[in-house]
Amino acid sequence: MIKLNRSVAASVLAISLMTTACQEKTLLTDASTPPPESTTTATSESEAQAAPAAEVNVLQQRDDRIIVELPNRMVLVAQDIPTAPVVSVHAWVKTGSLYEQEHVGAGLSHFLEHLVSGGSTTNRPEEVSTATLGSIGAQTNAATSLDTVRYYINTTSTHTATAIDLLSDWMQNSSIEEDEYQRERDVIQREFSMGQGDPGRIHWKLTQQARFAATPDHPGAHPTIGYIDEFMDITRDELYDYYKRMYVPNNMVFVVAGDIEPQAVIDQLTTLWIDVPTGTLPELSFPIAAPGKAEPVAVEGPAAIARARVRLLWPGVKLTSEHDYALDLLSGILGGGESSRLVRDLRDNQQLVTSIDAFNYSAHWGEGFFGVDYELASPDAADAVRTAVMSHIDRIRLEPVSEEELARVKRKTLARVLNSGQSADGVASSIASNLISTADPDYLAHYAAAVQEITPADIMAAANAILDPDAASVAQLNPAGEGEEIAFPTRPPAVEDQPGVTREPIDLDNYGLVALLEANLAKPGDDAEPIAVGDTQVQTLSNGLTVLVQRSTVVPAVSMQIYTKGGLLADDAGREGVSNATYAMMRRGTTTKSAQDIAVAVEDLGASLSTGSGNNTGFVTASALTEDWPAVMELMADVTLNPSFDAEEWGKLQPRLLAAIDRATDRWSGELRSEFLKAYYPGHPWSQLSSGRHEVVESLTPDDLRAFHASRLNASESVLAVVGDVDPQEVFSQAEALFGGMPATAEEAFALPQPDAPKPGLTIVETNKPIAAVQVGFGPGITRDSADYAVIQVLSRVIGDFPAGWLQQELRGRGPGLVYASSAGASSGLVPGYFTMLFNTQADTVDDALERTLAVAERARTELVDDDTLARAKAKVLTNEFFGRQSNSSLAMGQALDLLYGVDDLTGRTFLAEVEALTAEDVRAAAQKYLGEPTVMVVCNEELDEQQLLDLID
Repeated sequence: MIKLNRSVAASVLAISLMTTACQEKTLLTDASTPPPESTTTATSESEAQAAPAAEVNVLQQRDDRIIVELPNRMVLVAQDIPTAPVVSVHAWVKTGSLYEQEHVGAGLSHFLEHLVSGGSTTNRPEEVSTATLGSIGAQTNAATSLDTVRYYINTTSTHTATAIDLLSDWMQNSSIEEDEYQRERDVIQREFSMGQGDPGRIHWKLTQQARFAATPDHPGAHPTIGYIDEFMDITRDELYDYYKRMYVPNNMVFVVAGDIEPQAVIDQLTTLWIDVPTGTLPELSFPIAAPGKAEPVAVEGPAAIARARVRLLWPGVKLTSEHDYALDLLSGILGGGESSRLVRDLRDNQQLVTSIDAFNYSAHWGEGFFGVDYELASPDAADAVRTAVMSHIDRIRLEPVSEEELARVKRKTLARVLNSGQSADGVASSIASNLISTADPDYLAHYAAAVQEITPADIMAAANAILDPDAASVAQLNPAGEGEEIAFPTRPPAVEDQPGVTREPIDLDNYGLVALLEANLAKPGDDAEPIAVGDTQVQTLSNGLTVLVQRSTVVPAVSMQIYTKGGLLADDAGREGVSNATYAMMRRGTTTKSAQDIAVAVEDLGASLSTGSGNNTGFVTASALTEDWPAVMELMADVTLNPSFDAEEWGKLQPRLLAAIDRATDRWSGELRSEFLKAYYPGHPWSQLSSGRHEVVESLTPDDLRAFHASRLNASESVLAVVGDVDPQEVFSQAEALFGGMPATAEEAFALPQPDAPKPGLTIVETNKPIAAVQVGFGPGITRDSADYAVIQVLSRVIGDFPAGWLQQELRGRGPGLVYASSAGASSGLVPGYFTMLFNTQADTVDDALERTLAVAERARTELVDDDTLARAKAKVLTNEFFGRQSNSSLAMGQALDLLYGVDDLTGRTFLAEVEALTAEDVRAAAQKYLGEPTVMVVCNEELDEQQLLDLID
């Protein structure tokens, strides 16, 4: 059994990253008008530092973190993370779809999220919020789940006070204007339609129906977005009443994390919030079925997929309750990685499924569920798969798991914790979610320590308590038949008599949270070691391989990545998929190790090792804890240099690659991209997704893959990047020993296939998804090493920024909400890419949305951006650059790819200087140069007036 020694415990307790998926494991006056006066006054950057003379309950005060409770029971957290000049500001409200009271099933919380985030307040109209977000280069968004609505603003540290002030204003003073209400109502209707074409959303809704079949009036049984008929009946006044009822300080957690001064942040938040009155929260209760009284059910529904997807689910447990941690480890033993039991048996050996995994979903607000997900290789396999899954579960119920298996999943848990906490936004989200779920900001660290004590007997007890083979419900997605409608879900009929059902009270008030928090913070912990981040060092090995090493002690872990020029560009036109299949097979065995040997070796160390192929490169990536990086690099080198391409392993992998090709177009965005590339790059390898063509992969043999690998393996067109808690000289020495035998040059010279100039015009493709989606491409675009790279990034933010970009304002900010999703940006690589704008909408609004999109391009070509717009776009580029340089893996990838693309700017300083020097004239010139005649792809489920659309393009 793995024990946490003092140094490891200190590292764990210094890290506080827990995503929502970990807490809900897999995988809150008068109503007709706003108040006449706002409850807070917007503060300036200079005023924000003045702290009020008021009593607050200081729950924790460390050099790096302060947690306080205000007299109104609001919880505030300021967490310093001095690794990058960024900040992430979060407000979480306990008002997800579970807590909608008389409106449950109408999607009030989600609707309100759309209106509060960036909407008008009694202090500032929506356009001022939008302009302010733009001026600080903010990344901002919001999301609604079952139990929370969370809002965030990411920006650079110099704008911390502005972000705090803006988000506080939204939480306190939203006015919910009628025009914004009507517009977002239209937008959410687009989201409803988009959900009909999203298999993941459909499957989750089926899961919730099955999960709460015994208590159909449980609020969790209903979609978070609501039922469309009930959603359409929500009034503006109902939304405002709900906002005033639920958005109160004793129902919120506010967290700021990043390169900050914690006391200054707490002072500003106290000034803004201390006088806001405590709210009276509703008394709630949820129906609970008596143990053993919930009969298993089977629910199914159609989706636009190629193969059936099945979820077996058993009633589970609450977060942190008896059996919760044992079920987590049990899920890893069953289906948590390449060496897990279900993966080895059903996917690899019997090949009955193309994918399978197991998970334990537990939540603080109620009973969760244990799940096994799989995609059937064929419809005939359904009974055999279920029988085999139950057989594996029976074995665990009857026989203790091995110490080796248990140690493996414990190590993986520890590694996940130690690799976390590398980004400001991740830490802020973690702390907020942890506080709401467990009243413990360091829950993940304590969790990682606790699971080390789980025994084989604990695993067996959990399996016997929860995984009764006769208690499993089924939620199944089936491929939609020809012309079969994927309908909106409707509310199930009410059930009057529910024998054995009791009700559990739910207390949302922070009073209980704070009491538990005080107890948790009283537990002893260890101080974190100081963080050190060094400059990147570069050496060229004897064979010409470039090696980059950057020491960073942010976490006790290491990221290692090697990239080689090629990817799709190394595939012959019409033979796309060879590179991806070759790299996928490299992990499936070497000349000295089987696929299973590799899987066990990697997972025993809690490491990761993956291979893949993109548009421009093939790659092998790995991560490891600090003490394990030499062993993992040795595995990485073996996979890179000595793959065996075993015929039996290819027979196992090939069907999974074919299934992945089919899945790539399951969602509207994948289908749109696939069809756009065919139109934009005809006859070129980039006409395909990186997974390649189905018929090509189906025809490949191990000899084909072996030949491709031998022809492309070379050091001179490869870069190895290592970032983490390492000694650079040790890395250089290890790299020479392991990779020095890599051939200096490839057997076949790599000639970049240059694409032809794109052909302007319109293509319409029919889809079975209930949506219309449009992608507009302009080109030829730039290569990554283009002198115009910086100006294209700024132009991308002028047009595509959220929420202030021109495209966003045209499609969602002006008039009716024509789209749910829209974006704009540039694609680049070793050969010219494209500039693109895309959106989803409905058939009857395609022409309007496309006309507005093309008008944005014309505006960019003809209009000089004003000073504010230029400053906004530059600030957003700056924010994106800094937020993209936080984790070990992002640093390693960015630096390696830049060198391969011919960009010698490891620190990013040259790029940032180029951005700062740009003028409005430069931006317009770039638009005139690159936004020429468009190539337009439309994917739609209804017949369109093609001539009308052609007239718009011409």
